[in-house]
Amino acid sequence: MLRQQRKQELKERIFMHAVQLFREKGFANVTIDEITQSCGVAKGTFYNYFPRKEAILLDLGQMQLEVTEENLERYALINGIKEKLLTLFRDLFQKYAVNAGLAKLTITEMLRSPLLMQEEFNVINKFEKLLNGLLNEAQQQNQLPSYLASADVAAVLAGLYFHALLAWAVSVEEAWQMQTGFERRFEVIWEGLKMRGEFA
Repeated sequence: MLRQQRKQELKERIFMHAVQLFREKGFANVTIDEITQSCGVAKGTFYNYFPRKEAILLDLGQMQLEVTEENLERYALINGIKEKLLTLFRDLFQKYAVNAGLAKLTITEMLRSPLLMQEEFNVINKFEKLLNGLLNEAQQQNQLPSYLASADVAAVLAGLYFHALLAWAVSVEEAWQMQTGFERRFEVIWEGLKMRGEFA
């Protein structure tokens, strides 16, 4: 357990140093040698955690996915699909708030690379499937109308979430403003769904 914690701390250290260098010099201008020198690790150690430089940027989305997967048991204890979903998204936004500058930089660098965006899209698909699982479960418990395609609802909610992230990344807004805007739009979608079926 302690060994796993140390590995995670080392990975986070490499990530933080790398993103700081990206901020100072631009992603394209930073080499792996510079990253390893900055955080005091061997090149082989870097490759143990990141197969290439681009993987550092992809790690942010992967970490968000892992946070959600780790919290699924806690979400299961929350009554009502709406509150489950809002809690899930609030947890994600909170993670961005902790390192807002680094998160914004990571997102904007990814936007510049079609290859990175393609790989990030794979993470988005996994996130949608995770949401779809929660929505399917809600339908089985009669918390969502059965005629709704849960995959479509999941895609709409994931789209709303990632739109909020992208808009925030290129703005001067604080993370709490991003979350507030997301929740306003979430309510619009939720009210629209309620108009087509009776659920909480």
